[in-house]
Amino acid sequence: MPFRRLILLGSIFWLLLQPAAEVRAELVVVVNARSGVAAMTRNEVINIFFGRNRQFFNGLEAQPVDLADSHPDRRRFYSMLVGKDLSDINAYWSRQVFSGRMQPPPKVNSTEEVLKWLVSHPGGIGFVDLSKADARVRVVYELTP
Repeated sequence: MPFRRLILLGSIFWLLLQPAAEVRAELVVVVNARSGVAAMTRNEVINIFFGRNRQFFNGLEAQPVDLADSHPDRRRFYSMLVGKDLSDINAYWSRQVFSGRMQPPPKVNSTEEVLKWLVSHPGGIGFVDLSKADARVRVVYELTP
């Protein structure tokens, strides 16, 4: 009996030590399901979210949407996509706006607002947790740590 109790306690202790990152949802890039875009490369995603390219390969105007700075997925997205923190991303957009080159994507406050944006914009592109992607959108790129 004491041996079983020791094994049980050891198992519980082992489970508690597992990294919390493993339970985090996977971030994916999604587009309007009717956009005609089935998959994208990392470079294509970067070019659209940084304003370097405003069209998908099929000629449809890309309309990216971003999350607010306070949303934790925004930090994760840019960290995983380009290895930069939000201060670097915001500085990039400040330079673009100041020089008159371009405006940053509009920002919304929640994943549900991202999905609503994508539904109402044929060329909409954004990012959400994989668990939130539904029939309204198509996953075109999966971000990996």
